[in-house]
Amino acid sequence: MKKIIKRIQNAFKPREQLTDEVVLKFLKVLDNARAEEMSCGDLFMQLDEFVEREVNSKDAEKLMPLIHEHLDLCSECSDEYEALLAVLENTRE
Repeated sequence: MKKIIKRIQNAFKPREQLTDEVVLKFLKVLDNARAEEMSCGDLFMQLDEFVEREVNSKDAEKLMPLIHEHLDLCSECSDEYEALLAVLENTRE
């Protein structure tokens, strides 16, 4: 019973504030983990399929979330995506 009461008391105690340095290090770790999920080479192998799905309104973001995320993070791949998208949209017209 004492352990339960102690847990409840600890749950209501103010928590120690994280320093900016700790938060920045954590964000850097998260950023590195995301970047490792999909390489630019992996993206290029699937980019044409992603763009075709997007042009045909087939929820490319939902079906291929890692590609969408990589495009948000990588400007070089995003440029390639924009160029391919423009070509496909212009050929449809």
